[in-house]
Amino acid sequence: MKHKSSYQEGSVRKRGNKYYYRFRMEEPDGTMKMHEFAGTESKRETEAMLRKAIEEYNERGKLVDPGNITVSQLMDEWYVTEIEPSSRATTTLDSYRNVMDHVREHRIGKLKLKEVTVEALQSYVDEKYFGEYDETGKEIKHAYSESTMKEEFVVLNGIFKYAVYPKEYLKASPMQHVKKRKKPKEAIIFGDEAEKLEIITHKQYREIVEFLSTHKNSYGHDYKYMILPIQISYYTGLRAGELAGLCWDDVDIANRKLVVRRSMFKDTGTKCWELKMPKNGKQRVVDFGETLAHILTAAKAEQELDAKRYGELYQHHYCQAQTIKGRPHNIIFSDIHTDSGIIGSRVGHGRLLEEAEKGVDLVTLEFVCRKADGEMVTIQTLKNCNKLVQDNLKTIPFHMHGLRHTYGSNMVASGANFKDLQMLMGHSDIGITLNTYAHVTETSRKTAVDLLERSLK
Repeated sequence: MKHKSSYQEGSVRKRGNKYYYRFRMEEPDGTMKMHEFAGTESKRETEAMLRKAIEEYNERGKLVDPGNITVSQLMDEWYVTEIEPSSRATTTLDSYRNVMDHVREHRIGKLKLKEVTVEALQSYVDEKYFGEYDETGKEIKHAYSESTMKEEFVVLNGIFKYAVYPKEYLKASPMQHVKKRKKPKEAIIFGDEAEKLEIITHKQYREIVEFLSTHKNSYGHDYKYMILPIQISYYTGLRAGELAGLCWDDVDIANRKLVVRRSMFKDTGTKCWELKMPKNGKQRVVDFGETLAHILTAAKAEQELDAKRYGELYQHHYCQAQTIKGRPHNIIFSDIHTDSGIIGSRVGHGRLLEEAEKGVDLVTLEFVCRKADGEMVTIQTLKNCNKLVQDNLKTIPFHMHGLRHTYGSNMVASGANFKDLQMLMGHSDIGITLNTYAHVTETSRKTAVDLLERSLK
């Protein structure tokens, strides 16, 4: 609906040190009423604002007015309205909230929308890209990583698009003019430019297994339960969450393959251990050899004996699908006996079984990695394993994720096809596989050079 108006129908007047502009607009009842808006200390600029406002009113039938809402307030509204009800993963929501905290703590979070400029936003992202320094050049705050900066742009673009539509607080998003910076890459002119992967030799792998099988903690408890996840990761390259979420239903020992269907994680909202899809959102099949087949066969037989030895004190685990605040959760529950004396922490077990929703199906979880009493092995357990080995076997560069790199490196060195390796490791893009492992071995490069030499003779 267009409204007839003109510059002459409006006016500019000075009040104190500032100019204001006003013109008539139609009310809901059809009457015309004078509305006044703040301009600047310059009469010429305020007259230009008046002309622009009348033009916008003629075109849209109303003025976009952000009022006094701040960036932080807009951000909170955007999150509750647009993000929280969405199907985004919990980890994604966590990363968004982290970015929101960054904005809230910064001066830009306190700005009113009508005060936000492209320059202010560019200054904010530049601080995050390059870090902050004092007058002497000393670094005050570290620069953010590339992945964090991607999240910063996702949130900032999201909130200002929301301000444009559906809220109509702004006519256009100022983020469309904010530039993504390219961080200067430090040139390595001495030494090896290739990134060093955390990998271990087969001898070191055997040393780790030997240590865990023969040592006990100060309470007299052994570390044998840490061995199986290390063995599985060494021979399959599974991620820590995938190791913890692996169940016997996923393993086909006879055909020497397993299916990665889920990953275990700690939900920061529910404070529960939960299950989710693997990292790239797809299931995958991972083949393994005779060595791991023997290891898994022995582990399964040992667990069956443990269950008989512990009897009713043996822990069992279940998964229940629940919807909390409109979002799906697959929560892990454990049937721990409250008189067993082991209720002290939820680091190693799910929520108590009696806390599960009544009348909602429970899926039995037969975890592959577990302790002698059936307690599940979590990501926290694997972090504890990292520290234990690092503190006691200081010459070995051990980390659970390093076992994944070790697997990938061994596969490349054995002549594995990169496309096959991508599928086995669950990389979403073959570029990740190539960039990570292409430089692991010099064998293929030397073979190519030898082939060229022979062809030119």
